[in-house]
Amino acid sequence: MFRVGSWLYSKAAPSNASTQSLDAVVESQDPAAYIMDDDVDSAERDLEKGDSSFHKLGKGIVTFVRATLGLEQDIMRQAATRLAEAETSAYNDQYKAHHNANAVNAYHSSIYAPGTEYLLCQCMAQLMAALVGVLSESLSESIKAFYKLRKAYIALDSIAQMEEKYLKENNLSLGVDSRFDSADIMLNTNSTEGSAVPSQPTRTAAEAVNPSLQGADSASKVSLSKSMSTTNLEDVTNESTQRRLSRLTLGSETDVTKEGEGPQSNLNTNEDPDLFSHPVDHFIHSGTSLCFGLLLLFISMVPPALNRILYIIGFRGDRSRGLRLLWQASRSHTLTGAIAALTLLAFYNSFVRAADILPDPVEGNEEDIEGYPMRRLENLLIDMRARFPHSQLWVLEESRMRGANREVEEAMRLIHGGKKSPLKQVQALHVFERSIDAMHLHEYELCSQSFIECSELNSWSRALYFYIAAAAQVELYRRHLKDSPETAKKHAKKAEELFRMAPSQAGKKKFLARQLPFDVFVTRKITKWDARAKERNIPFIDAIGVSPIEEMNFFWNGHSRMPDDQLEVALQNLAWSESNETWASEPLDEQAVLALLRASLLRAQRKHSEARDILKSQILCHDRTLFKGSNRDDWTCPSAHYEMAANLWMERHCYRPIGRATAVPASEKNHQVKDEATRMAEDEQKVQECKEWLEKVYKWEAYELDARIGLKVTTAQETITKWEEAHAK
Repeated sequence: MFRVGSWLYSKAAPSNASTQSLDAVVESQDPAAYIMDDDVDSAERDLEKGDSSFHKLGKGIVTFVRATLGLEQDIMRQAATRLAEAETSAYNDQYKAHHNANAVNAYHSSIYAPGTEYLLCQCMAQLMAALVGVLSESLSESIKAFYKLRKAYIALDSIAQMEEKYLKENNLSLGVDSRFDSADIMLNTNSTEGSAVPSQPTRTAAEAVNPSLQGADSASKVSLSKSMSTTNLEDVTNESTQRRLSRLTLGSETDVTKEGEGPQSNLNTNEDPDLFSHPVDHFIHSGTSLCFGLLLLFISMVPPALNRILYIIGFRGDRSRGLRLLWQASRSHTLTGAIAALTLLAFYNSFVRAADILPDPVEGNEEDIEGYPMRRLENLLIDMRARFPHSQLWVLEESRMRGANREVEEAMRLIHGGKKSPLKQVQALHVFERSIDAMHLHEYELCSQSFIECSELNSWSRALYFYIAAAAQVELYRRHLKDSPETAKKHAKKAEELFRMAPSQAGKKKFLARQLPFDVFVTRKITKWDARAKERNIPFIDAIGVSPIEEMNFFWNGHSRMPDDQLEVALQNLAWSESNETWASEPLDEQAVLALLRASLLRAQRKHSEARDILKSQILCHDRTLFKGSNRDDWTCPSAHYEMAANLWMERHCYRPIGRATAVPASEKNHQVKDEATRMAEDEQKVQECKEWLEKVYKWEAYELDARIGLKVTTAQETITKWEEAHAK
């Protein structure tokens, strides 16, 4: 398998030899991949040695990785500039390659039209530029970004057509668990097109590619302009494109690690090596998998509040197919494979494990990618750490994986006091992750100090950093209030200082030209407490309501990550508010905050009946309009609907938690022996009720932090859809 250096580090080629720079595999180093080993200086230095489209794309990738890791506007602007240069250069090279297709030194692919490698470079640049645009502070740039996504989607679709055309013309079969599902191609059972079994026997990939076994292949003569002419902005439809995408995914549903096999045994290795053995074809093949996977996954994750933007690009995502393409791309020992691996680890450990309504692990296949393929991810991480032994980026991902599996102490040990990354953006992520872990473990001093350090390393959301640092000081104040008033006073002073710093930092960063959601939340909370202090004529510290640190634990998925003992600590923090003599006179929205957080903690303890009773009696029984108004916490009511759905999902007889989970208490177990039909009927009823609660949240009007709750809802709806499809068979 060729290394990434063969397409990023090779010397610039003459303009009339479109693929000579790719074909000359003479270098052994991987300059752009250096960034995956925390060595940005070497990456920049080596990439400066060439001026080809691939060098320019490499420079764009390096800056893009830095930009997405740190979310710093100056780095994002630099990334946008470099990616635009790479896109323009690749466009020009594509044009030259197409018009010099018969050049003697040019590589003639049997699969792809001349210049397809440069078309893919354009797609890569467009996708990265689109993400940078979405993260920018400009609404116009964000809108342009979604158009770039559509443009990339159309170009990728044309590449998919080339691969499909080649397979059909050669009656090619790659095996049952290859990237292409030959049965779907030949029988096309999911299409309205012909479904007859072909009369000609299928040939192997080796027969199709080897010139000594076949005649001249017409695919090499296909014009790129012809392939693109069938796919313009108006002609692309979900149906036709999704059929082509179905050819680009793993046919196997079960790539399970076998006992005794090495780190890569988690990955499918049955694809015929002859078909994509040439560096150019491999680059296009793996790159297309990566780009399609990223695109489909990204669109599938858009929360309900932003769904209207999808009308701009006119297509929908497909999480399952996107994941399969990314797993496919992760097999490549190139920068493409490393980016795919990083995307997968970040998605599963940050987004999937942030959700509560996830697909059940498949019996006999614990590695099913629809849920959380723990062993497969562990093996992927082992592989990446072996390839990039100096990088703290992969240590960070291991820490996140530990935290996602409720091993928070081990997660923090991995990144607390360990080796520092020379890449500032990676180091900032380490400190942030340590801060979150300390918050989940109720280590208040470390939590406060770490979030203050975050504010020094990263400027993305300083208001949030100061707010959580102050919230940790609030808990220290309350802990020492009775036994050590002087100590409590010091923490009260520190808490107020940090809270006062937060609003001054809010609004400095924007997303889609709007303030960051947590900036709005932080500012409103402090305004609310100021008003309470003035109204009640009490110190600011005593006007703070239900534990702000537990609110943050809720929003940062702490309840699903905390060890059992920390769940109890969290419940005690909530009880502190009820111990105050003024609690009975607290307004509805404040009491709803406590009720919601307590119900969430009880659900984490698998006490579902208690959790549902609290939600019904203290939140859901009230009209939703009562939670609205100036300075009120309006997020509790829609969140309570989501919590009802999560409880129902976890109460099913067939529910199997992912990873190490809290045991079901004896009081919650159903000791009545039921036959399979009864259990299935009860599960179906719970799923239907779960779906109804989710629909209510999905259709909710705008509310505070709706995008954050919306991500969970989107994942949950994907899960319900997959469950219904599976049980309809």
